[in-house]
Amino acid sequence: MTTPLRPEDALATLRRAGLATRIDAAAFAAACDAERDGAPLDAEVALSALASIYGARGPSEASDADGAFAVDEHAASDPKVLAAVWLAFERWLEHPIPVAVATDLDELVSYAGDMCFLRRHADATGEAPCLFSIDGWRPRDDASFSIYALRRDGEPLYALGLPVQFHVHPDTEAAAAGIFRLDGLTDSYREHAPTCAVCRDNLGRAADEGVLPDEFRPLLGA
Repeated sequence: MTTPLRPEDALATLRRAGLATRIDAAAFAAACDAERDGAPLDAEVALSALASIYGARGPSEASDADGAFAVDEHAASDPKVLAAVWLAFERWLEHPIPVAVATDLDELVSYAGDMCFLRRHADATGEAPCLFSIDGWRPRDDASFSIYALRRDGEPLYALGLPVQFHVHPDTEAAAAGIFRLDGLTDSYREHAPTCAVCRDNLGRAADEGVLPDEFRPLLGA
C-alpha cells in the first residue's frame, strides 16, 4: 500500500519541478484537502490542487511566475481561454502566432511546441526551452486537465511520476533531423528552415540525392 503524501512533501516535490514556487503552503494544503475529498493525498491529487490554485482557465497570476498554466477540458474551447493562451505563447516565444491556429487549443500547443523545439534545434548550446505538459484528472468532478510548462530541462517534470508530454509534431522533428516525409511539411518548419543553416544543408543534400518531396523544394530558394 502506498504511503499517503503530506501536503508539505507534495509541495516540495512540485517546487523541485519549478511549479508552485510562489504558492503559500497553507493555501496548498487547503487545496489538497478540497481536491482529495477524504481520499489519501497522492501525486495526482497534488497536481489537481495545483491546477485549482493556478485556475484551470489558462494563464493566471499564480501560474505566470512558474512559466506555466493549466487548462481543463471544460475550458479548452472557450474563446477567452484560447485568447489568453495565444497571448501567453506569443509572450513566451517573443514571436507572433498565426491567427489560423489560435482557435483550437491542440493546434496552438502543437505550433508553440514546434517553435520551441526548432529554436533548440538551431541553438548551438541546446538550451532553448521546450514545451511540456502534464496530464491530470480532477477527482471531485471527474474532469481532465493539463498543466503546460516551458522548460529547458524536462527531467524534473518527469520525476513527478505523472504523464508528461514533450510537444513537437513528428513531421517537424523528422524534418529538423533531415528526414523529409511526403505531406510532412509543417507551417512551423516552413517558417524556420530558410533561416537555419543546418536545415538548408539538409534540404540541399536531400535534393541532390533526389529524395526531397516536392512540397519542400520551394524552401531551397527561400
